[in-house]
Amino acid sequence: MRILLAAVNAPKGDLDGNLARHLAVLDQARAQGCEVAVFPEFSLTGSIDPRRHPGRALALDAEPVRALLEGTRRAGVAAVFGIAERAGSAFHITQVYGHSGRLGGAYRKRHLGEGEEGYRTGEGPGVFQLGAARFGVALCAEGEVDFPWTEAVAGGAAVVFFCSAPGLDGRRTDERGWREGHAWWVSSGLGDAARHARRLAVPVAMTTQAGPTEDEDFPGLAALVSPAGEVARLPDWRPGSLVVEVAADVTVQPVREAVRCLVVDHAGRALLFRYADARADGTWWGPPGGGLASGEDHLAAVRRELLEELARDDLHLGPWIGRRCVTFWLGRWMTQRERWLLCRAEPFDVDPAHLASLSAEAIQELRWWSAEELRSSQIVATPRDLPDLLDRIARGDLPDADQDLGT
Repeated sequence: MRILLAAVNAPKGDLDGNLARHLAVLDQARAQGCEVAVFPEFSLTGSIDPRRHPGRALALDAEPVRALLEGTRRAGVAAVFGIAERAGSAFHITQVYGHSGRLGGAYRKRHLGEGEEGYRTGEGPGVFQLGAARFGVALCAEGEVDFPWTEAVAGGAAVVFFCSAPGLDGRRTDERGWREGHAWWVSSGLGDAARHARRLAVPVAMTTQAGPTEDEDFPGLAALVSPAGEVARLPDWRPGSLVVEVAADVTVQPVREAVRCLVVDHAGRALLFRYADARADGTWWGPPGGGLASGEDHLAAVRRELLEELARDDLHLGPWIGRRCVTFWLGRWMTQRERWLLCRAEPFDVDPAHLASLSAEAIQELRWWSAEELRSSQIVATPRDLPDLLDRIARGDLPDADQDLGT
């Protein structure tokens, strides 16, 4: 599992700014090949006191939460982020898990710290699934106790995300003050992470709010602690990101072998289907293709898919232009390994009656897209960098057959 740990500044009440920072981090995580981005406790709402500012808390179905979940679909990167949650008349410190545009779960803090008297404790361990991998969640003051960590590992977590927002006593007004606050959290928070990593023999990936807010400051830290106590971390208290890897494979077995045929016309436009499947939230666009039948080779599968989906058996095929391996949610977690083939063709239409016959395969629409149209639209295309791939093809800079085309 490749993870981006984001130590971000989360001003209290700045939902628009905090949301924008989260979405930018998701784009960064996608560019760096990460499957998940992990944010600190209270990262979306800021670390609020619900007794003073109840209106700053969010329900799980609030618009900023929905917008961030949608961001996971557009980026193709899962997210673990923090909110002050309002659930009826109760308030909780909640870490939200989202992937593929949907809510994957929420963990409500079960051991509260000093100054958190306005919140109620939650119930149940924080264990979630990303593909074939399970991860756990623990929050800030829970570093002082054992049960959230022990239960997460007992539930199959191969890594625990330690998400925190420890307010510093006194405002930080100079570099010396920031260094002292950061040193305290390295000793305390990172010390807790190392203790649990050794005790449970699992890696701990931690991330902490960074920088000043309207009424308190946060020490900032992102780190990965191995079960042996080895530490990789950001250098200081400032906002930043750290990309790490842990031995928790998200690939779901058996892997489905598949092909995609990128049909491109003389103007550099790609012929794409719009897929809309009830098992997934939202729609996406992608080229013709599908899974290999038993005993079928990749080239034979391309010919069959083009005949089935485009009613064409006369297109010029080749060359192979890359590979993709992606784990995704379609009512259940799946992993698909694709080979991509380029097919150059004059523009053509597909009979609407034939297109309508493909609705059982979740195909709803077909059209030609230029790279610029894809960039300027709000659609999700697969792979996410399809406009760049079309630019390369237009330049004659074809990817190698074994190049990874990304998610």
